Amino acid sequence: MKFLVIGGNAAGMSAASRVKRKSPDTEVVVLEQTHEVSYGACGLPYYVAGLNNNLDLMRIRKADQFLANGVDLRLGCDVTDADFTAKTVSYTDENGEAHVESYDKLLIATGSSPKVPPIPGIRQKNIFPLKTLDQAAALKLALESNPKSVVIVGGGYIGLELAEACILQKVPEIHIVEALDRLLNVFDPEFSEMVKTELEKNGVHIHLGERVMSFEGEDDKVTAVKTDKDCYAADVVILSIGVSPNTRFLSEGIEKLGNGALVTDASMKTSVPDVYAAGDCASVWSKLLDKPMYIALGTNANKQGRLAGDAVLGKNVRFARALGTSMLRVMGMEFAKTGLGEQECKANGIDYKTTTVESRSHARYYPDPVTLTVKLTYRAADKVLLGAQIAGAKEAAVRIDTFACAVDQGMTTDELGFLDLGYAPPFASVWDAIAIAANASK
Repeated sequence: MKFLVIGGNAAGMSAASRVKRKSPDTEVVVLEQTHEVSYGACGLPYYVAGLNNNLDLMRIRKADQFLANGVDLRLGCDVTDADFTAKTVSYTDENGEAHVESYDKLLIATGSSPKVPPIPGIRQKNIFPLKTLDQAAALKLALESNPKSVVIVGGGYIGLELAEACILQKVPEIHIVEALDRLLNVFDPEFSEMVKTELEKNGVHIHLGERVMSFEGEDDKVTAVKTDKDCYAADVVILSIGVSPNTRFLSEGIEKLGNGALVTDASMKTSVPDVYAAGDCASVWSKLLDKPMYIALGTNANKQGRLAGDAVLGKNVRFARALGTSMLRVMGMEFAKTGLGEQECKANGIDYKTTTVESRSHARYYPDPVTLTVKLTYRAADKVLLGAQIAGAKEAAVRIDTFACAVDQGMTTDELGFLDLGYAPPFASVWDAIAIAANASK
């Protein structure tokens, strides 16, 4: 069998490695557009911030390691089309020569790219997205060149992490421009307000409900960001308005979501026989909504890649447990979320209830406890937990894993409230914040 993979990051290399390890006689070919494979993009904001000054630490495994293990990894290959009837893929190599590669099984793991909208002035210098190692290196260099003002376009996860990076790099003036009426809109509004408060406390100027109209410049270099309400000086602009799945090269004949992500079932199969998809270019199966959703997270990509490799080898696999569990630090505050928040329950017509509590991070008689805010969402009829959100100055984010487990296993708030959680004064109170929130649910 010949297994062809398009894309050499988390999902693609996980699948390629697993197939080669489980079935050494299988021919495994990987076509990667860049010269980087298997790197930790989630760590890039912390490199930009100067918390890690060794970019090489972001490289999880290098190309030579995969080649040594028998994977035919080809770098600098730009895939231009796939013929699902002939079972071939067309690509050009780094010398511009055209090739056609056949396959028996195909995995599309092309990832995603930062959105770069067609706004006037977008091509000027010192306007940066952040997705690749090269982009991180360029952005860090720009922030270390003593800019007076940075404007971040977009108030999601990456935008907020990069706001922290700018603060740590001692940029004098930092602006965040967000088109929606709040930051971090995947969380419920009260958590968005906490994020805003924390950023403003650290000197960041927040501009909500504003749309960028143009990027002004001089000598082909950005100097300001003009919105529909104001204009902000900018020596550096950071674009963080989301990502788009890298699937434009695929012609008609394969099912996609509205944003272009390939629709997959719980075993990573697409609508085309012998074609699988995984990672940021594909959907993932939502446990709570029981349908394909676009949740671009590294955790999902690695799981999908590993299981896609097993599926290609004929194993019956099923990954239908995605909850969208995620964590974020913004200066002195931690935020985490799993499952469905209140706004998502409303959008999907779910009859739900919520409870919100404040509790200490650990026993009050042990030094430096902080306040944790916990919000639970649960089904009104039977109190089955649907989701949780948590925020606090410390010891907050890691608690989301307990909530994720409870949601995954379909626990009720009553069951969660009496779960046998650990206790010692440095780590928790005798009734942990998790249990207190669960037992407050009526």
